[in-house]
Amino acid sequence: MAETTNKHLEGELAYPEHKFQILLEEKTLADLYTFDFIPAAENEEKLPVAAFSFFKAGLNESVSSAKKTLIGVGKLEELDLEQWADVLSSTAGKIVKNFKEVKLNIPAIIFRRFKAGQVANLLATAFGNAGYPSELLKSKDPAEKIILQKLFVSVPAAKRLEFQTQLEKFLVIARHINAMRQTQVLPGNFLTPTTMEKRALQVGNQYPVKVTVFDERQLKEMGAGGILAVARGSEEEPRMLVLDYNPAGAKSTIALVGKGVTFDTGGISIKPSAEMHEMKYDMSGSGAALHAIAAIADLKLPVRAIGIVGMVENMPDGKAFKPGDVYRALNGLTIEVQNTDAEGRLVLGDLLTYAEKEYSPDLIINLATLTGACVVALGNYYAGLFSPSQKVIESVQKAAEQSLEPVWALPMGRVYREALKSEIADHNNIGGRYGGSSIAASFLSLFLKKPEKWAHLDIAGVGMLNKSYGVYPAHASGYGIRLLVQIAENLGAEKK
Repeated sequence: MAETTNKHLEGELAYPEHKFQILLEEKTLADLYTFDFIPAAENEEKLPVAAFSFFKAGLNESVSSAKKTLIGVGKLEELDLEQWADVLSSTAGKIVKNFKEVKLNIPAIIFRRFKAGQVANLLATAFGNAGYPSELLKSKDPAEKIILQKLFVSVPAAKRLEFQTQLEKFLVIARHINAMRQTQVLPGNFLTPTTMEKRALQVGNQYPVKVTVFDERQLKEMGAGGILAVARGSEEEPRMLVLDYNPAGAKSTIALVGKGVTFDTGGISIKPSAEMHEMKYDMSGSGAALHAIAAIADLKLPVRAIGIVGMVENMPDGKAFKPGDVYRALNGLTIEVQNTDAEGRLVLGDLLTYAEKEYSPDLIINLATLTGACVVALGNYYAGLFSPSQKVIESVQKAAEQSLEPVWALPMGRVYREALKSEIADHNNIGGRYGGSSIAASFLSLFLKKPEKWAHLDIAGVGMLNKSYGVYPAHASGYGIRLLVQIAENLGAEKK
């Protein structure tokens, strides 16, 4: 057998660690290679780069010498956060593979354009992602290409304290983003429901998080019919994993619920073979929920945070559930399955019922790569946000703006639930051809007694990307961790 340097090929799933440090510059480091950001000037003669007359400092344009690289950010008045994220990600990609120690100057003009916390957020996330390549199953570990050891960041003195505080926060979060990306990118023969069980137990060992595992027998005793129906066609046993971070003095509780389909063939309603390999990403909601709990515990936020994820594999088999089958959900509703490829909502229904019944949280947020219709509506740029409560919608939108994780509110409610009527059961699992994302969200609301304390995030478009965008790398994006941490932080602050 050929030699390999990659522990992932041996089934090892170690929690990612940062390979390099990001430090604020303590003194002048004149001997270090330096990266500088520079805006385009209205008068080209004002550009302080006379030696490079061809350099116009356009967006992401760069020029290098033996001691320095200049990176253009274009016209400052036109620079937005998405463009700044693109510039940082591109810069990070160059630095981590080519320098052991390097200096990065962020000039005052950037801080006149953006808040210190926004700059720290994007820098930590961009470098965190760049430092953790997602090609995890190459025979030679791609992490060996990352040679950066220390990045020294220079910021204006007036912004130093705020920047450092926020940088430390987002470096913690970046580690858990990479842990999520690690689980996202692994295919179904490496990442199974029991693999995610091991990851949950890792979190429980590293942080003050109580982990409870429900296996197939316990799920049957509980009556979790949705989870069990989806899992019937697979050789892999299902799991429901509950992670409970409950710090002393916590006055509010948030539940983070995640869909965890480790591979989705569509079941008997089988998907087209083209691009089916991407269905390993159908567990992205569970990855976000589980690793957000780890991040919340790591940051010691003063809020009780419950993570509940349902891990299944959706396969066609002689025992698989079929179109027309009826199952009884955990809350007692009977559901006619008209399409076995609308399986994630069946899993989430049981999880939402359990979260509300067992914990009575102040807020429930669920995440799922739920519908292709959401990708049609929003592309790869926003998560679809659904809630019957305008207050909840506004609170999530506020956290999205703070965390720089984009969401877009979409409608749901009674008119969409009308499409879910069944002739033989309480409800169908699908509706008509149109409004698929809103119908799916409205289906989920059936499993809650108080849906006004809940929001659903459809991350089908942002969970997996075919090409990088902003700080999100191609393929496993790690979307949702920063947003969920911010929602939890805001909830904790409300009840201090």
